[in-house]
Order: sequence, then C-alpha cells, then structure tokens
Amino acid sequence: MLMYKTKLALRRPHALTERIARRVGRFFGKKSSPAAQKFIETYAPGKTFADIGCMWGINGALSFFAERCGAKHVIALDVYPATEEFNAEHARLQSKVQFINGDINEAATLRKLGKSDVVFCSGVLYHMPDPFSLLARLHAICGEVLIMRTMLIPEVSGMRNVAVFYPMLEESHRNRFKLGTGMQKAISGPYEPESGYGNWFWGLTPSCIESLLACAGFTVIEKHLDPFVGWFICRAVETKFSPISGEYLTPNDPRFVEHLAS
Repeated sequence: MLMYKTKLALRRPHALTERIARRVGRFFGKKSSPAAQKFIETYAPGKTFADIGCMWGINGALSFFAERCGAKHVIALDVYPATEEFNAEHARLQSKVQFINGDINEAATLRKLGKSDVVFCSGVLYHMPDPFSLLARLHAICGEVLIMRTMLIPEVSGMRNVAVFYPMLEESHRNRFKLGTGMQKAISGPYEPESGYGNWFWGLTPSCIESLLACAGFTVIEKHLDPFVGWFICRAVETKFSPISGEYLTPNDPRFVEHLAS
C-alpha cells in the first residue's frame, strides 16, 4: 500500500501543472477537446450519433460538433436540463440535434434513445454507483462503436481489475486520489448523497475498465491512457448476457416504495 501511495503521488499532476491547466481551461473553455473531436471526426460522419452526458460544463458542444462533422442524426442526453447556452447555440446553428432530458438508467429513457451507430460517453462512468450496469445500457443503444472517456486510477502491481469505491473512505485515504482540479465530490470532501451522480463513486484501473467493457459486450479496438484519464474506442459485439436490472430510484421517488413492494 505504501508503494501504491507513492505511485499515486508521483503520477499526480504537479501543482504548477495544475495551475497552468486551470488557466488554460478558463481561457479556452471546456469546449476545447482535441481528442474528442478527433474521434468524432473519425467515426461520426454518415452515422447516427448519441452523446450521453452531453450537458455538464460543455453545453452540448460535442453534439453540435458531431452534427457539423456530418452525423446523420444526433441525440444528446443528460440528467441535467438543457442550459441557456445550449438552447442559444441550438437556435443560432438552426441545429437538428435532439435533446433528451433523462436518466439512461431508466427504461423509459432507453426507449426514447433507441439505437445509434456511434455512442459517445465522456465523464460519466465513474459517477455511476453501478458502472457495469451503465455499460450494459450503452451496449443496448450502441449499433457499432462506443467512444468512451473516463477518469481512472493507475494499475496496482501484481493484480488486475482493481477498483476503489470512494464513498465512506477516511479523509487520509481519499486524499491519495485528489487531483487538485475540478470538483471531486466524495474525494475532496465527504460523500454527498444529496448530490446523487455528482459524486465520484469509483476509481477504476484500466484493466478493470477493459474487463467491464468485455463483459458488457464491447471489444476495445483503441485506447489512449494517461495516469488518471483514458479513452476507450470499442466495437459493440453480440453478448449472451444482458445484465440490465431494475431502475435506480431514490427514497423520495413515489416509485421507490412501489418497486420494493413488487
């Protein structure tokens, strides 16, 4: 454990690098994502395209980019409602991007999404209490290619498929995973149940993510890994097991009691 703690510290961005990154991010905004644009330019033209988790901090920018790249039809999904910035850009571009305000974990949302040739999902996996279930749902709507970006943690020497569950960790343990940039709820501070998906639930190693993808019905054809973030480009393949269970319900949702009684 001491060796892994040292490994995390050595790979964590240097304080100066963090300050530069924050300033660059403020200057260019979160819309600037060369890697995302490269993958969208490669796979979106002539294809139907779904952008899962399109809104937070980016206001649907990559959905509009996919449309400009020649995607046949673009669906943008988020649990957050459309922002003023999204609506303004949608009107300015006279865009045909279809926005759905919903939770991909709900069956009704899956029905609205239908199936798209290319599914793009960035910054969502580690916010899910059940990442495996999310990948199964992405597989259900993916006809050909999944483009996924996710935060991750470095591999643990001598063991594959390691994952860390962040909520309820002691502060001294959480501190090991602080990146010093952006919000890391359940890491930079205690778990906030009222924040729901805003929490960081899982720290997943690259091998764990690849194994999850394989079990959910994806073959990784390309990956790009940094110490704490990775891109996984995958082909959807036939699977004999579809592990989609019930919907996620909160105790203040009237359906919660109905679900328990059923």
